Amino acid sequence: MSDEYELLQQRIRERAHRLWEESGSPEGDDQRFWFLARIEIDQEEAQLDKEVAGSFPASDPPSSSVVTGATGEAAAAAAGGDEMVVPDPGAPVKPPARRGQ
Repeated sequence: MSDEYELLQQRIRERAHRLWEESGSPEGDDQRFWFLARIEIDQEEAQLDKEVAGSFPASDPPSSSVVTGATGEAAAAAAGGDEMVVPDPGAPVKPPARRGQ
């Protein structure tokens, strides 16, 4: 079993025990406390998921952004170097010349 599964089971076990104690430690009904604990934890997880949902980007950042920096000609100009030649993506690719020719 995965560590994540084991951690979840431990959380449920601890919560169920706490709920059982708060109810006066009645005999039996252990499954009821287990399910109540599972429902509470599921609700907490759903709430956390809802709260952090807006904090993740919808997709990867663009290739030129504040995070990744400038690319292509803009990068060369920003670096103060020689002009960078960006190949035309539609241009045919020539195979490399063979040695000795």
